[in-house]
Amino acid sequence: MIRQDVPQGSPRSPQWFDPEHQADILAAFDHHLASGLHERTPFCPRPERVLELGQLAAASALPARAALLRWGALPASARSHLLTGWYAPAPLGATLPDRTAT
Repeated sequence: MIRQDVPQGSPRSPQWFDPEHQADILAAFDHHLASGLHERTPFCPRPERVLELGQLAAASALPARAALLRWGALPASARSHLLTGWYAPAPLGATLPDRTAT
């Protein structure tokens, strides 16, 4: 997971066309499926909806659309964890990767 410098006031949502965000969402979705689907809670879609969204994502030829579909199948805690990993301020003393280097 790559932390990104985000200016104040910018939206905190996945960058659908970013391959790293797509990979993180896919990994979270696969982990969610592997952990077993449980009964619906207020913070997670019904198990049959999770499977349906996963099938639609797998059939999609557009990676950004697939990421969006999988995002919708994740429980709120998984989405929050991803957003925190992407956008939370880095801990003191940590350095961000230099994205200007080629």
